[in-house]
Amino acid sequence: MRPNASRVRVGAWLAAAVALAGCAAEGSDELDLGATEAAVDVAAFQLPSLDAAARAAIVHRYDALDPGDEIPRGLLEDAIVYYDVNRAQLPKPEAFVVVDLSRYSGRDRFWLVDTATGLLEAHKVAHGDGSDPDNDGYATLFGNVDGSHMSSLGFYLTGEIYDGTHPHSMRLDGLSVDGSPNDLANSNVRTRLIVVHEADYVSDSNTGQQGRSNGCLALDPAIEVGVVDRIHDGTLIYAAIAPLAPPVGRAACGDGVCDGAEDATSCAADCAPVDPGAPDGGVPDPGAATGELAGGCAAGGSGSGAGLAIAFALVGLRRRRR
Repeated sequence: MRPNASRVRVGAWLAAAVALAGCAAEGSDELDLGATEAAVDVAAFQLPSLDAAARAAIVHRYDALDPGDEIPRGLLEDAIVYYDVNRAQLPKPEAFVVVDLSRYSGRDRFWLVDTATGLLEAHKVAHGDGSDPDNDGYATLFGNVDGSHMSSLGFYLTGEIYDGTHPHSMRLDGLSVDGSPNDLANSNVRTRLIVVHEADYVSDSNTGQQGRSNGCLALDPAIEVGVVDRIHDGTLIYAAIAPLAPPVGRAACGDGVCDGAEDATSCAADCAPVDPGAPDGGVPDPGAATGELAGGCAAGGSGSGAGLAIAFALVGLRRRRR
């Protein structure tokens, strides 16, 4: 018996759709179809290549971020430098996200950083089952290939919110091309339908192994709406397992540079008060701390006071002689 032609066409369409399927709940392959184009020019973003001194000059301006040192320092500095260099391209510079995919899935490893206050939100996040073939909670494989179900490392820009397999999902655009350092490569995430979505196999209260996605950054449903509503359409995300450069650390008092959170009170060695009216352009007056001025005269007009005292003494001596 010859099969119905319409059924054949439907079957072929479904097969093609399955091949294009993006993230879904673990054990389910419901479809997220209809990827759109990025709303920004992803080619305008650049991966900074700076020496330690240039990195430090940037990083120390953001010393107020992560006051509790929760984020691995090297990853935080990578994100800070990329954020600062590309800030003019970011539609939403009010925050950025750091994801440490080297960590066990039962630990907090998704941090939302408020760039105004420096404070964090820490959450659990799932990785792809293709990145964790042993299903032991550790992602060890990463890729940028459709159908791999692998998580992708690199810098991302958040995109639009849409309802797909999971309600209130958020598209992503990859900013790291193949061949980037540290195996960063995520330029295909939009076409792969790798997104941020809620999933009932992720729970912030669970310190054990989380479930796995098909490569997406899946969050606890209890917090996903609040996070996505805050960062959609233009926030930087950085997902990595190792830093791009050795950390430079926070600004340190005594390094000869007044930067970071240092000021004349907290670090006089680096931020000594200056005399703006000095002829040498504001170099601190060596006598300022002791009240001594050049030439041995007392500061603050006390020299004229001493002269008056001598004058009065002479007047008194003359009166006694009369």
